[in-house]
Amino acid sequence: MEEFGVKDSEKPFLDHVEDLRGLVLKCAAAIGVGALLGMTGIGTVMEILRRPLLQAQTGVAPAASGTLLALQITDPMTVTLQIGLGAGMLLALPWVLYFVGSYLLPALEPREKRLLVPTFLAGAFLFLLGASFCYFFVLPRALAFFQAFNRWLGLETSWTMASYTDFVLQMLVGFGLSFELPLVMIMLARLGILQQATVAAHRRHAVVVLLVLAASVTPTSDPFNLALMFVPLYGLFELGLAGMGWAGKKAALAKEEPAS
Repeated sequence: MEEFGVKDSEKPFLDHVEDLRGLVLKCAAAIGVGALLGMTGIGTVMEILRRPLLQAQTGVAPAASGTLLALQITDPMTVTLQIGLGAGMLLALPWVLYFVGSYLLPALEPREKRLLVPTFLAGAFLFLLGASFCYFFVLPRALAFFQAFNRWLGLETSWTMASYTDFVLQMLVGFGLSFELPLVMIMLARLGILQQATVAAHRRHAVVVLLVLAASVTPTSDPFNLALMFVPLYGLFELGLAGMGWAGKKAALAKEEPAS
């Protein structure tokens, strides 16, 4: 079948560079289109982002209406661009995964090609699951905690739209990425790079790594938000560890197939 085209391994180096350039341009174009769509619907997006704040203010004094302040002249424009970029990345995610898959496909072995599409689909699903978990469960409780802490100190809560959207977007992205942990662990085991027994033997070290990861992903350094990130992250680690056993068996069977 080699007469239908040059094998990827035989491509000159400059051709690979040109392919990579095309990949970057296509991904940037997809994100740009998504960002434009996100900015045109900025009002709807802001309402969606403010919903956890309104939930956190349920039962609070009537004066708390979820109003966000714009203290700087450029705050509305900055927030619009920030939200547009975030929405663009989210809307363009399926296309970006498709472009990356098309770029990687020629260089992969047959067994790796079979894993490509399920991995991308599972990755997109886990990211959305993590962001949804953060949006519906974590954010309302985190915002309610900060409001209660402010009241305990005798302070009035008035957040700016820039700081609020910064906090919300970082939390959504952080949880979305953290939910990819079991998929990464399973794929490393499936490819024979990492063994379940090795990870299980270093569980104590993994806990420290997870604590550092949770602290670096959360936008604040308070123990409450750290716990909200660490507890599900550790649960995902144990889930990934269990999945590594299944993936390790599949990898062993795949190695035995050519010999049989």
